[in-house]
Amino acid sequence: MMLVQSPSKIFKSDFSVWKKENSSLINEIFSNEENIKLKKAVEIIVDENEVFDFHYPEKSSILVIVLYGEILINDFEKPISSEQIFTLQSIESNILKIKNHLPNEKADILLLEFKNRTSETFFSVENLNLNEKNTLIQISENLKFPNFIGLYDGRKEQEYALYKKGKSIFGMVINGAFEFQNRLMETRDAILLSEVEILEFEALSENALILFFEV
Repeated sequence: MMLVQSPSKIFKSDFSVWKKENSSLINEIFSNEENIKLKKAVEIIVDENEVFDFHYPEKSSILVIVLYGEILINDFEKPISSEQIFTLQSIESNILKIKNHLPNEKADILLLEFKNRTSETFFSVENLNLNEKNTLIQISENLKFPNFIGLYDGRKEQEYALYKKGKSIFGMVINGAFEFQNRLMETRDAILLSEVEILEFEALSENALILFFEV
């Protein structure tokens, strides 16, 4: 059986452009593709004791994943670490204030902004448990579309059937290397796949970490 190549855009980390904004470094991985839920994906490195302001539009869902370090968000008193996920649903446009909570370490976060037809505003902190390997784990129960993360041993393969026909897949390798729908992807590479019904991927390194969303 021949694997049909789905149309795709690959965003290679080797070609990413980091910009300095106040005391933070920003890498805009993805932004503003028409007709899909995902509007923006950025990696942000926040200096010690500094604050990064992220401006988001009305009717947004924001997902924050801490890759390294510990952060405080807005007036929420408890710090958020890499074992937790922060989500925000908002009717109105506003600013997310992300403060590096550690005095002697930088904080590295992945932030994704999605379009959302929400009729309420709320935020949530959920635990992220990656103890179980070689399986897909839901990132957040608060996102209204399929969202998964997985930690894989080398040579482990997985298939994923999309819930909704006609949706695209946005995937990103957080760490390691994968063959993702017949394309080589390495640490911090991202991809947007369209016209795909079954997603196939294989880990090419140990403790390879991947996430993806139906958008």
